[in-house]
Formats: sequence, C-alpha cells, structure tokens
Amino acid sequence: MVNFTHPSNTRLAFEINRSNIIDAGLQLSKDMLLFGGSKLDVAAVYEETEAELERARAIALQRQQQMEEQRRELERQQQTIERQRALVAVNESELEALGEQLSEIQQVLEDSENRLLDNEAKLADKERILAEKEAYIEGYSQRIERNQQRLADQQAAIGEQEQKITEQEQVLVRQLSTIESQRLILAGAVVGLLLVLTLIAVIFRAYRSKHRLNLQLEGKTRELGVANEKLVQMTEAKSQFLSTMSHEIRTPMNGVIGMAELLDGTELSDTQREYVALIIKSADTLLGIINDILDFSKIEAGRLDLERVPFNIRDILGDTLQTLALRANEKGLELTFHIPPDVPENLLGDPLRLRQIVVNLVGNAIKFTEEGEVAVDVQLEPGEADEARLRFEVRDTGIGISRAQQRRIFEAFGQADSSTTRQFGGTGLGLAIASQLAEMMGGRMQISSEAGKGSTFFFSANFGIPEGQVPPPVHPGELRGLKVLVVDDNDTNRLILEELLHSWGMETMVVESGMAALTALDEARDQGIEVALALLDVMMPQMDGIELATRIRQRPELAGMRIIMLSSAGRAESQEVRDQLGISRMLMKPVKHSDLLSAITNAIGITTARGSSVLESFPADLVARRILLVEDNPVNQKVARDLLTKRGHAVELVRNGQEAVDITAREDFDLVLMDVHMPVMDGLTATRIIRDRERACGVHVPIIALTAGATVEDRENCLAAGMNSFVTKPFRAGELFQQVEKVAASSLASAPGSTEPDAGDSTGEEPCLDRASALRNLDGDEDFFDELVEMFRGQYPGLLADVEAAVAAADMDALQRAAHSLKGSVQVIGGQAAASAALKLERMGREGNSGAVGGALVELQARLAELEIALHSCGRGDNSEPG
Repeated sequence: MVNFTHPSNTRLAFEINRSNIIDAGLQLSKDMLLFGGSKLDVAAVYEETEAELERARAIALQRQQQMEEQRRELERQQQTIERQRALVAVNESELEALGEQLSEIQQVLEDSENRLLDNEAKLADKERILAEKEAYIEGYSQRIERNQQRLADQQAAIGEQEQKITEQEQVLVRQLSTIESQRLILAGAVVGLLLVLTLIAVIFRAYRSKHRLNLQLEGKTRELGVANEKLVQMTEAKSQFLSTMSHEIRTPMNGVIGMAELLDGTELSDTQREYVALIIKSADTLLGIINDILDFSKIEAGRLDLERVPFNIRDILGDTLQTLALRANEKGLELTFHIPPDVPENLLGDPLRLRQIVVNLVGNAIKFTEEGEVAVDVQLEPGEADEARLRFEVRDTGIGISRAQQRRIFEAFGQADSSTTRQFGGTGLGLAIASQLAEMMGGRMQISSEAGKGSTFFFSANFGIPEGQVPPPVHPGELRGLKVLVVDDNDTNRLILEELLHSWGMETMVVESGMAALTALDEARDQGIEVALALLDVMMPQMDGIELATRIRQRPELAGMRIIMLSSAGRAESQEVRDQLGISRMLMKPVKHSDLLSAITNAIGITTARGSSVLESFPADLVARRILLVEDNPVNQKVARDLLTKRGHAVELVRNGQEAVDITAREDFDLVLMDVHMPVMDGLTATRIIRDRERACGVHVPIIALTAGATVEDRENCLAAGMNSFVTKPFRAGELFQQVEKVAASSLASAPGSTEPDAGDSTGEEPCLDRASALRNLDGDEDFFDELVEMFRGQYPGLLADVEAAVAAADMDALQRAAHSLKGSVQVIGGQAAASAALKLERMGREGNSGAVGGALVELQARLAELEIALHSCGRGDNSEPG
C-alpha cells in the first residue's frame, strides 16, 4: 500500500492531490489514515501503486478504443443491413419476373405436348401407309414370280418346238437323199437298153415313189410352215410378255426411285443419306436386270451390243459392292475389294454389263458361303498401250464345287446339283449370262475350286483408255507423312487399307485388335510420334471399335486425334454416341476409295466440296414453267409433281389423254409431260390430236413422253406421233429436269410434227435430208440416229407399198392413214422433202381429193429415192444433203 501523505503534512496536502486521486479512479483503502479534524478529509493510505495506476490508464484507453471499434462495426452492420434490404427488394422483383416466365414455359410445354400428340397420330398414319405399301410391293413380287414361271414354261415350249423342227428337217434331208437315189436308179435304167421291160417297171415304180415322196414333202413343208408360224407367234408372245412385265415393274420402280430422291433432298444424317443412296443404287441395279430380261433374246441370238462409255472403275465396284454389303453382313461375312494403284482410274467400256457380272459372282459367293469372307480383286495385265486388260477375281470361303460339277456350271439353267438348288435356290441362268458377257469383253469365265474349300471365279476383260486420260488426282499435300493408325481384325482389310493409304503418301501403324492398338499408341507416345488419325473397325472380338474409341478419348495426350469408324452395313451407332466420342465420320464397308479420301481430308480440316442433291442445286438461269402432267398412276403422279414443284415449276394434273386434249384446248401451258399408256385415251393418240389442232391455230406446245418402254421402237413411236422428246420410266430427277428445261427453253422450230409445209409448196427448196435437225431432236445421239435410219430402211418399202395400194384402190381413208405413218417415219430421220410429199397425200386422203393423187405419188416416190441416196452417201460429219 502506498501512502500518499505524510504524517507531518496538513489538509492542504490532501486537497492538492484530490483531483489526481479522483481523476485516476483510485479507491481508498478501508484502512486509510485520517489527519486533521473530525471529518474524513484525506486518505492516508492507497492500495494502488504507481505502476498499477499506469496499467489502469492503459485499460481505460483500451476500453475506449474497443468502444470506438464497436461503434464503427455497428455502422458497418447498419450499411450491410441496408444493402440486404435493397437486395431483398431486387430479388422480390426478379421472383415476380420468374413467376411470369414460369407461366409462359408451362404454356409452351402444354403446346408442345399437344403437338406431340398430333405428331404421334401422324406417325401412326405414316406407319399404316408404309404397311400398305409393303403389302403392295409384296403383291407385285408375287406377280413377278408368277410371270417368271410363265416365262420359263414358254421357253421350255419353244425349246420343244425347236427340237421338233430340227427332227423334221432331218427327216426332210433323208427323204431328199432318197429322191436323189431314185434319180440315180432311173439314170441307170436308161443306160440298160437291153432291159426295156425292167426299165419300164423301174421307171413306173420310180414315178410312183417320187410322187409319193413329193406328196410327203409337201405335207412336211406345210407342217414346217405351221411350226415356223407357231414359233414366230410364240416369239412375239414372249416379246410382248417381256415388254408387259417390264412396264409393270417399271411403274412401281418409278415410285421407289422418285420417293428416294425426294427423301434425299430433305434433312438427313450421314447414315440416312448413305442408306438413301443405296436405295437409289439398288434400284438402278434392278433396272439393269430388267433391261437384261428384255435383252435376253438378243443374247440367245448373239445380237447383244456392249456400250463403250467412260466410267470410273473404283466407283463402279465400290457402289456395286456396297449394295451387296447388307446381305454379307447378315451372314456375318467380310466383303472386301482391292484395286491396286496401277489400275487406271477412268476406262472406256460397258459399266452396266461389268456390274452385272460382278453382282452375279459376288451374289453367288455370298449365297454359298456361311462363314469367312468374300473378296474381289482387280489386277492390271500386260496389254496394248491404248487398252487396259483387267483380271477380275471373286474369291470366297464357301462350300466349293467339285471338278465334275465345274464342267456344267456355266450352262444355262445349270446348278452344281439338285441339292444346291433346293438349299440355296436359283436357276443358274445368271452365271451363264455372266460367262457370255465375259467372252464378249474379250475374256473367258473360269473357276478354281475344291469341294468344301471355297471357290475362285475369275475372268479378264478389255477396256479402252479415254483420250487425254486425266492423271491420278494429286492428293492434298497435308496428307503426305500423316501418321494413321489402322485397326481391323481382318487380314485382307488391313492389307487393302495399308496399300491405299501408302498410295496417298501417308504413314501407317497397322494392328489387328484394340489391345494391340493401345500398345502401339503407348509406343508412339514414348518415341514422340504424333498419331493424327485412326481408322477403327467397329466389329472386332474382345474389344470392339466403340470401346477402343472410348479408351482413346480417356487419354488426354490423344485428345487431338481424329477417329473414323468403319462399320458393316446395317449397323449405325447413334449420333449421340458419335458426338460423345468425337467420331469424325462413320463409313460403311466395303469402303469406296473416294469416300475414304473425302472423310480423311474433312477430318483433318482440308475443305472438300460435298456433293449436293439434285433437288438442292438450282441453275442460276432456271425459269419456272407451267407444266401439264398427264399420268394415270397415283405413285407416278406424286413423284413427278413433287419433283417438279420442288424445282419451282407450277404443275397441273390430269389423268388420261382425253383430259389432256380438253384442257390444252382451254388453257396454255409451257410444256406437257405425257404418259404413253393410259385408260380412255393413250398418250400417242392425244399427242396426234393436239398436233392436228395446232396446225389450224399455229400454236405449238412441247410434249415430252413418259414411257416405260425402253426399246428403239417405243422411242420412234413417240417421236413419230409428234412428241419432242421422251423420258424413260423409272426416271431420275436429273434426267427429268434436264429434258424439261432443255425442251421448254428451245424454240421448237424443228420439233417433229410441230409445223407442216404448205401442200402446194413442196419444192426443192427443202433439204432432202436435214440430219442436223434430226440430231437436235435426238439430243445429239448419233448412234440412236443410225438405228432409226436402219429401221426406216427396213420399214419404208412396206409403208410405201401401203400408200401405193391405197392409191390403186382409190381408198382415201387408207391413203390418209398410210401417208401419215410414212410421214412420221420420214420426219424422225430428217427427210423434210419426202415428209412434205407424204403430207400432201395425207391431206388429199383426208379431203377425199383423188384427182391428183397419181402425180403426188410419183413425187413421193422420187423424194424417197433421193432420200435413200442421201442416206447412203452421208457421213457423221454432214449436216444435210442437197435435195
């Protein structure tokens, strides 16, 4: 205790220290000492020391600072509360806006649900329509099978008749030999003058024998004539049957191709677009088969001609095999094709017949193979500099063929044995036709096989090389040195892909499994090698392509690798899976070379032009036309109308020729598309009526025939009736657009039947042969023109004879018909002067003017003679001959 006073001090001392004591907040001790007086005047003893006083002051200062901090904290909390109040106000406003948006979203969801219900109903309707179409196609398939059976029966009957005729000819030969022997006997009897009686008897017997033989010969001749007549009738019936069947098949096929092309013009995924392309390619193949049926009689007679047109061998084989890939995949077979880099890209030949051979050989290989692979290999053989002789080989791992069976494998309607027919079906006719086609191409179909060990069919064929052959395409420089990983469990596929990639300048790492691929990628990483691209087979054992792609994407160092999947036909991964794995492209096996190159260049960022649908590309100068479509088939109506409407044209539809005649009399059209075979009135009759009416009014409307007839006679009939051009069903969109826009844009001044010379103006000013005009009407097809000329030379003598007979009989109706037919045939080949002379006779017949028909007939005969001379003397380079 500190004593602040001294016993000797007075009250004054306390008073002096009072303020210090009080201000310092010191407390007096209870044991204080008091000095001076009776009141408590001063504290004598204090508890605090001077150090304690300093601490007390520090505590007081600290408390003061804490109070200041608390005050400032209270101010900050007040500010925070104000901000939170403002934020609460903003949140309340946003909640109100979100409530309004939620109401709108609920309304949109309700609308979407209603549309979904509508779409489900429409989908049900589409499924029902699809089921009806499938039933319709099934019915047609059954009709085709019945027609094929009838055709086989007729062919068998023809064969029996030919055998009978052969036997009758042999009998006639023997009888003629007998007659010759009798004549020798008669000559010997004349020499034997001493045996007069014997000679008379011999002569008498020889006479009777000869008379009897002559009677027999006359009878056999009559029988032979009847048999020949029956054979001709059966041949005509067969041709008519084939023509009818072709028309019946082409009509639904037109719907299939047209709908596929319309579908190709819509928004599709890559896989869907590939499937649509396969539908179109398969339909084209079927059309080729239909044409083969029509040409079968030519094959039997050795009159089938091969085309010689430019084509790309790799695209042809790739397209052909992709149409067969689904059948191979259904049986679990690997289908491959190999064309080395030294095989020329572009060739001259008949691609349709080559496709027919390959389809037959590969189709048979797939049919008779249960496991393994079917491989097509093409090799270049030594040959002339301007030719390419290629060896085609189709190899399978199927049932094989014994040596005994190989001797008759190429015979028509021949199979290896009856059990083969029972198990696999087929007639063997296709292989016989393929063998004949191979011979026509300069080769011979051969086979190397052993029962149970597979078969190899091979043949060689000669092709031309186009003049100015374009060198192999220079592939982008970015491909050179590009490192590519190839993963496929099939040895053949690996070899083919490796050779192809090397030919494009790329470097490859080729492995047979997913685990081997991961190991190879690890080794490449350790060596500092960047693998830019991977080609992965989807179907592989243990680890398939999808799992391998997933494992690759799990590695950060491979994030930049591009992946292309090679998938079998019929299998397509979802777009979601492809997007998740970053798959650049999914290609269908066997892969076309051009498709693979395009996929690689696009994957690594080299821009290439994508082929667009014909429906998506419009010429800059396209003019919308008003078109009359005359068609009775509902499917063909929809196809043609939708195609033309999408092209920008306005289409009016009628269902027969009579309606076309009526509407063209009332309304104007830029062009008419006219079906040939229709009820009520056919297209040819309707065209003739329209052309006759146009001659009076001077107006001309172009008419294009829509015909399922594919023969030269069908085309000539269309042109002779006055049509400007024709499109063969089933037509492709590009073909239809080309004809419509070409014919509609032309002046049509030289269209067949569009104008007629004045009856009194048949002078020598008209050309005897206007070859250029005829070629314009035939789209410049000189081969077709030559065929028409040959046909005209065979027909016009008979047509002229009909005209002469009508003139001799003074039959004006017959004269009109005969002169009209002759005029149409002459107009087609550009015989303007002869056509004018025939027109004069036609008018005389129509008007009943028989006074001057004799002179008109003489003029026609002279014009036809001049035309015949001009046809003999003109060459392909001439445009016309003077009259």
